[in-house]
Amino acid sequence: MSVIAFPYPVPAEPRLRRIGRIVAVGALVCVAGAVIAVPLLWSSDEVLRHWIATQSPLGAQPFTLNPGTRFAGALISLIGLAPVLYALLQLSMLFSRFARGEVFVTENAWRIRRMGLALIVGALISPLVQMLTTVNLTRANQPGQIVVMFGIDQSHALSVLSGLALIAFATVMVDAVRLWHENSEII
Repeated sequence: MSVIAFPYPVPAEPRLRRIGRIVAVGALVCVAGAVIAVPLLWSSDEVLRHWIATQSPLGAQPFTLNPGTRFAGALISLIGLAPVLYALLQLSMLFSRFARGEVFVTENAWRIRRMGLALIVGALISPLVQMLTTVNLTRANQPGQIVVMFGIDQSHALSVLSGLALIAFATVMVDAVRLWHENSEII
């Protein structure tokens, strides 16, 4: 049986380096955009009212916008966004390694696992964030008009399944890295 040994790290082809850089930078741009979008959303009456009317479960329910609800809403949004930001940072670091030619390393598997866990955590806290947001926006309403909405939809289940798939892929990758290292030592 013939074994082809590659020097460590594997020299990345130019296409992999380019894709790695694009994804790494793109993920960081998404992180920055998401962090900037939260205060912009909660500071603009027009954007916030449009978002509540079209994207929020409140719909046409009465709600109150004041500095307290805006500040609390921004904090709640950032809590809900935290797992996504973490997953994007892991994605950026993973593809940075790919751009450097570090493909078959155990740390990449751990990054993929962390991304999967972040997807699962994000899906699990999303209904809670939704509930806290509706309570926050309606807490200043008249008694009896406080709205508590809690919902689980298909995207939550899909995020959990995607997270589990990434965790499974990471587990397989750990074994693949181990086998790759064992085979690279055989000449």
